[in-house]
Amino acid sequence: MRKQTLMGIGVVVILASYIGISVAAEMGNARKGRFLFRQECRTCHMENPTGAVPAHYLGPDAKTQAEWKAVFDAYSELPCVEHWGEKLSDQDRLDIFQYLYNGALDSPTPERCG
Repeated sequence: MRKQTLMGIGVVVILASYIGISVAAEMGNARKGRFLFRQECRTCHMENPTGAVPAHYLGPDAKTQAEWKAVFDAYSELPCVEHWGEKLSDQDRLDIFQYLYNGALDSPTPERCG
């Protein structure tokens, strides 16, 4: 009986780890997204921008989580798409989205990009 219980616990742990890995694969890496945002987006989207894109502050706390989701759902319509070109992969964009979404105005921890 004890051996079956241990075997059952082992199966549950393995199953839970597979589920956790598959869920994590669908989300971006916010830490990497922060780095990419600062590298690719921050120049044009801050209080004193220097880029060619119509400039205005656009940090994580500039939009709500729902607004960030809508922005990235219509990602192909963004003026930044031409700038990004082939520099950013789909995973990079997902990472940037995760950073912006996690730091959104209505998130538990809003983040001002500075």
